[in-house]
Amino acid sequence: MRSTVFVLVVLAGILAGAAQAQTTYVLLQEDFEGLTLGPSVDEGVKGTNVWTDIPSPGWVNDASGVPGIEDPANDGVTEWAGWGFAKKDWWVETAGDQRRSEFKLGQGTVAIADPDEWDDAAHPGPITANPYDVWLSTPPIDLSSAVPGTVQLKFDSSWRPEYDDNYHQTASITVSFDGGAKIEVLRWESNSASPNYKDDNSTNQTIIVDIPNPPGAGSMVLTFGLFDAGNDWWWAIDNIVVTGKWSGVRASNPSPANGAKELPVRTTLSWTPGDYAGQHRVLLSDDEAAVANDAAVVATQDANSFDATGLLAYGKTYYWRVDESNSTTGWDEGSVWRFSTEAFSYPIKGVVATASSAQTGMTAQNTVNGSGLNANDEHSTDGTQMWMTSDVKPHWIQFAFDGVYKLDKMWVWNSNQLIESMIGFGAKDVTVEYSVDGTTWTKLEGTPEFARGTGMPTYTANTTVSFNGAVAQFVKLTINANWGGMAAQTGLSEVRFFYIPVQASEPDPANGVANAPVEPVLSWRAGREAVSHKVYFGSNEQAVAAGTAPVATAAENSYVPAGLTFGSTYFWKVTEVNQAEATAEWEGPVWSFTVEQYGAIDNFEVYTDNMDAEETIWQAWIDGMTTGASGSQVGYTNAPFAERSIVHGGKQSMPMTYDNSKAPFYSEGERTFTPAQDLTKHGADSLCLYYQGVATNSAEGLYLTVKDSAGKSKTVSIPTATTQASWQQWKIPLTEFTSAGVKMTAVKSIVIGVGNRTSPATGGTGTMYFDDLGYGRSAP
Repeated sequence: MRSTVFVLVVLAGILAGAAQAQTTYVLLQEDFEGLTLGPSVDEGVKGTNVWTDIPSPGWVNDASGVPGIEDPANDGVTEWAGWGFAKKDWWVETAGDQRRSEFKLGQGTVAIADPDEWDDAAHPGPITANPYDVWLSTPPIDLSSAVPGTVQLKFDSSWRPEYDDNYHQTASITVSFDGGAKIEVLRWESNSASPNYKDDNSTNQTIIVDIPNPPGAGSMVLTFGLFDAGNDWWWAIDNIVVTGKWSGVRASNPSPANGAKELPVRTTLSWTPGDYAGQHRVLLSDDEAAVANDAAVVATQDANSFDATGLLAYGKTYYWRVDESNSTTGWDEGSVWRFSTEAFSYPIKGVVATASSAQTGMTAQNTVNGSGLNANDEHSTDGTQMWMTSDVKPHWIQFAFDGVYKLDKMWVWNSNQLIESMIGFGAKDVTVEYSVDGTTWTKLEGTPEFARGTGMPTYTANTTVSFNGAVAQFVKLTINANWGGMAAQTGLSEVRFFYIPVQASEPDPANGVANAPVEPVLSWRAGREAVSHKVYFGSNEQAVAAGTAPVATAAENSYVPAGLTFGSTYFWKVTEVNQAEATAEWEGPVWSFTVEQYGAIDNFEVYTDNMDAEETIWQAWIDGMTTGASGSQVGYTNAPFAERSIVHGGKQSMPMTYDNSKAPFYSEGERTFTPAQDLTKHGADSLCLYYQGVATNSAEGLYLTVKDSAGKSKTVSIPTATTQASWQQWKIPLTEFTSAGVKMTAVKSIVIGVGNRTSPATGGTGTMYFDDLGYGRSAP
């Protein structure tokens, strides 16, 4: 409580020397806002960036228990065939609400299991025999520095149940320690007769679950399950936070994170040292047992980072551990962590095939579209899922890629009809050529004889053609002879090309993203051979594509552009450079992003409930309760101090109660900036504030005052804003302040108030909410 703040500060000083083991720290935090959303699929309300079934890195979305999941045309409404991650407002709209909008704690993107919506499209039945079962699991959560029995899960939840003879919707959360058996820590049932019944008044709750982490547990995985469901209702979750008490002895917070995938083979490992660590003993191996049994020590050192370059191979899983030395017990053994490295090469997607000829229904494109392949890469014996020529020679097939690649290899599935062993349609003697432009061709030397297909449905690729880094956009196979020598026709079942990733990829900000920061740090996954990077950047897409835009050379895979303007769209590409290679430069694709219209002055997201650290909202926005100078109270009396349900953007807004019924008849909160802020940067021409009132508030005006470092100020107001019961945007031109002599290049403080500060008059009381105070451009 705010009234006890001074007592708490004193108490904090008394306890300052206590063991760090009593400090709570965050083990996992997930709000799903980092997911890249795509277009809707089956739902009636169409949207562009509203949904995905791909969770955050390391999370596992198990939809294997959804009836019909193997058949997209018969898996129910696709968006909910498993846990879906969607914009909450779109989900509410497309589902016809039905109380989904009550989930006020969930904001932005939320995780949703919605069997009610899923059941609105065809799927196997009946539900009694084919229930809806879905599971969502976290990445392994490091417990190495958590005091046993102190881990806690907190999340926001919207649950609505239904139960009858056919539908038994049940929710559970389980935990598995170090890969062991799952332990149920939460169970909700829709049957009102069950001791685990969770009623229909549970659509907007914060749930806290104690996790019984035992001594010695190195990691855990939490699984959220919704099962035995049919045409029931839903379970949606958001704002997942896992905390624990800090033991402070062992190494923790590994980087890369435990379970990370696709790491470069040039990787540096780092960690947070234990409290008493003198030295660090690093163990690393692709043999988990060797790490667990102290047989893989690679370094004993002072630094809390280790460069593993030269010790890692492509496409492998590695295990590592850090032991911390101390003068009392010797070595404090750490948990075993793991990560996987990138493959040496990757399949090329979107290949287009053409051929000299093809029989009806046996087209060249069958060789690159995956037809006939199952999940184990076994090819069928169905000829209509292969390519077969006519009897007119020459027989050739040509493959075109979407760009120039550095080729590693090609896998070949030869012709595989049931009669292959008798007729021998499959290619045997083949000439392979490659080209950058489709006109000038180079013969690939050392092409092996293509192995014969088995004519069995378990047939897998049995020929590998090595390209040894050849550079090409086109590949042509000319079949000189088949295996039978009798039939004039020949053919193939499938081919797969692999490329070495020498181009820049994985841009951040993501390609095409809107609302990028106005001061971004551009980064990307560096090409395999890159020594330096040329970054082309500008507002002209054609100039960037042509390489005539301004260019900068970066030593690392990041770049900070200067002088961006609010609301503008920018284009960039990266050319990877290594003069020692045969191909010295690899040009990447053109990426784009659009800058946010308004940047944050204060979005109210950084405030916590930690009074000792002075991180609360009312310690930044000074109110009348603190100064006695006005009738305001910023934040709530008890934690959480910020508003977490009525928000415009993000997860928090600033609540402020006002009492203008007594002197001085106005109420305000003021934030001071150190140093003074330049609010004219990046082409800004206005301030922006979102506000929301309550219909029963007294009708009052709002005002906003800007004070500069020289002491000049100007107040701008709007009338009767306090009764607006939905979010309103207030844009204020900077000229309102500069015309009064206020230096918007040196803003020292901003005041937000209710009433009339210039001519105070008796008013009333109420509550206001403020969010997303920003500066930017009123129009791009």
